[in-house]
Amino acid sequence: MLRRALLASLLLGCTGPPPDLAAHCPARDEIECAIDVGGVLPLLEQGTTTGAEDGYRGSRCGVGGGVTVEDAAFRWTAPFAGTFRFSTEGSSFDTILSVRQGSCAGREILCNDDVEEGATSSAVTLPLSECETVTVVIDGADATAVGAFALRITASEALCSDGTDDDRDGLIDCDDSDCAGPRCSIDSGDWPPAWAVFEGGVLEAVNRVRAEGASCDGEPQPPVPALTRDVLLEHSARLHSLDMAEQRYLSHDSLDGRTLGDRVTDVGYSGSPIGENIAQGQGSVDEVMNGWMNSPGHCMNIMNPSYRVMGVGYAEIEGGDGPRWTQNFGGR
Repeated sequence: MLRRALLASLLLGCTGPPPDLAAHCPARDEIECAIDVGGVLPLLEQGTTTGAEDGYRGSRCGVGGGVTVEDAAFRWTAPFAGTFRFSTEGSSFDTILSVRQGSCAGREILCNDDVEEGATSSAVTLPLSECETVTVVIDGADATAVGAFALRITASEALCSDGTDDDRDGLIDCDDSDCAGPRCSIDSGDWPPAWAVFEGGVLEAVNRVRAEGASCDGEPQPPVPALTRDVLLEHSARLHSLDMAEQRYLSHDSLDGRTLGDRVTDVGYSGSPIGENIAQGQGSVDEVMNGWMNSPGHCMNIMNPSYRVMGVGYAEIEGGDGPRWTQNFGGR
C-alpha cells in the first residue's frame, strides 16, 4: 500500500529495535488500515503524509474533523495498565491527533487539535488497560495540512503516592519527574497558594448560603448548619480537579473508571452520605457559586442538611482548557 511506502519509523532513544513490551498480549490480526507498531515504549514514529491515503475522517476535533486530506495511522498496544501520552510534537504541519478504540473503524476515544494556543502540534494523555489496543491517527487540520510528522508515545506515573513504578522507568512516585508540581504538592502541603485561596473562598461562600437559606429551582431551602473543612475530602477533590484539568474532561467518573465513591475511599474517607459538585471554566469563587446555585442538583447538594463536612479542589493547567472545580460533601 502507498501508506506503508511513505512511512518511516525511528524508535526513541534506542540504537537498535527495542523489544515489543506487549509481546505477552493476545496476537493481533493483520490489517491494512494502519501500521502495527506493537507495544514498543517509548516510541517515535516519523514519516510524511504527503501523497498518502486519506484513510480516516470524522474526528470530533478541528474545524473539519480530519477533512479530505492525507493522514497516517498506527496501531499500538499498551504493554501494561498505565497512563500514556501521545503527541505530534516535531511535526511540520498543523495536525489533528485522534486515538481510536481497537483497529480501523473503532470509535474515537480522545482527540486534540493544538496542544496549546499558538501551537500546531497536538497531544492527548490517556489511561489504558494492559493489552488494550488503539489506533492513533495523525491527520491534517485542513485540506492543505500535509507533510513530515512525528508521533511520540510515552508513559507517565499515573498515581504519585501508591509506591508503584507505574511507567516502569525505575523512578517511583515523587522521585519521578512526571509527579513534579501539584501532583506531589498534595501530600507535601505545598499546594499552589492561589488555588488554596479559591478553595477557602468556596467553603466560606457555601457557609454563607447555608446560613441564609436559599431557593433551589423555586423550592425554598431553610438555613442549615455550616460545613467544616475535611482534609480527606479536600485531597480527593484536589486530585479529581487536577486529573480533569490535565486530561481535559469534565465528569463525575474518572477516565480510569473510578467513581466518586472510589475516589473518596482511595484517600481514606469513610463517611456517609457523600456528594459531589464539579465545574469547568469559572474564573472566580462568585462565578462558580452562581453557576452551582442556579443549577437545581448542585444547589440541593450545597443546601443538604445531611452533609456536615466538605473538601474543595481547584486546579488549572498552563495551556489547558480552563480551570476545574470540585466540591466533595460528606456526612461525617
